[in-house]
Formats: sequence, C-alpha cells, structure tokens
Amino acid sequence: MAIRRAPARIWLVMAAATAGLLLAGTALAGSRPDMRDARAAARGAVMDHPSYRSIRSSAPLVTQSCWRTRRSVRCSLYRWAPDPCALDGRDGPCAQVLTRRTWLVSVSRRGKRIRARFLRIADTSSPPAHMARERSSS
Repeated sequence: MAIRRAPARIWLVMAAATAGLLLAGTALAGSRPDMRDARAAARGAVMDHPSYRSIRSSAPLVTQSCWRTRRSVRCSLYRWAPDPCALDGRDGPCAQVLTRRTWLVSVSRRGKRIRARFLRIADTSSPPAHMARERSSS
C-alpha cells in the first residue's frame, strides 16, 4: 500500500486555520485585564468615589476577592466603620454597631484603556461570624 502525500494546498489551508485560531485566542485574551491591573483599577475607582471618601474610619480598604467573568474581572472591596453614621461622615446619636460598606466593581478593557464600573454599593450592619467571635473572646 502506497502512502500519498497531502497536496500543498491542504498544508496551506491548515496553516492559515492555525494562525487564525492563534490570533483569535490572543484577541480574546486581551479583552480582559489581568488580575493585578484589575485589582489596582478597582481599588483606585473605589478610593476616588464619594461613597468611600465620606467614611470616617481608620480601617483600611480591603480587597475581599477578585474573579474572572467572561469579559471582565470583578472585585469585591470593603471598609469597616465604627457605626452607621461614620459611613456617611455624619455626627450625632448613632448605634454603636460595627458597620461596613462593600463595593462590587467590574473592570474591563477597551483597547488599551482599563475601565472600572460600579455594579453595587451596599452597607451591612452585622459583623461576620469570625469578627463576633474575636470580640467575644477578648
């Protein structure tokens, strides 16, 4: 049985298809920022937002987590405040409840520009279970 070589046309078509797949993969990978850039962009956007600047607290801004979605990277950040009034920068009678403000930010890339967009800003007055245990044991 004789082995026949494939015509040069088939090799050319296969090479073109491979090159097309490689370029498409590169283009898709470039549409989403890497995690380090996304984390920095989300952090910068939150720190520039009025809802962050109004908080009267010595607690730092914490990046809870960042994860990849189909077209962007989403990051969840929060900051603790001593009471609900401190979140708005107000004085006055306020319950002494540890409160935190959470920001959900979507970071995407448009060409070479990285864009951060707020999806949600929420205030929570109940501390997580591990914070309650830490306070009760001290």
